[in-house]
Amino acid sequence: MWILFDLSYWSDLDVRHCIDVMHMEKNVCDSVIRTLFNIQGKTKYGLNTRQDLAEMGIRSQLHPRFDGKKNILASSLSYFV
Repeated sequence: MWILFDLSYWSDLDVRHCIDVMHMEKNVCDSVIRTLFNIQGKTKYGLNTRQDLAEMGIRSQLHPRFDGKKNILASSLSYFV
């Protein structure tokens, strides 16, 4: 079932159907824009995430490359193109 129904205050809300859509829309839009524009500190595709992908053995084109002292991260947009 939907997790929002389990909230203690869910039955007291007057406009239940609008709150979830509004927040989901904002979160999805923020995430897509941050990823597309590669906004530093805001994207969820940082070094730790890329190392997790490498450990799981998925999306090899997004794995971090180590070039001497620096970590090189491929653009996350390259995965979608």
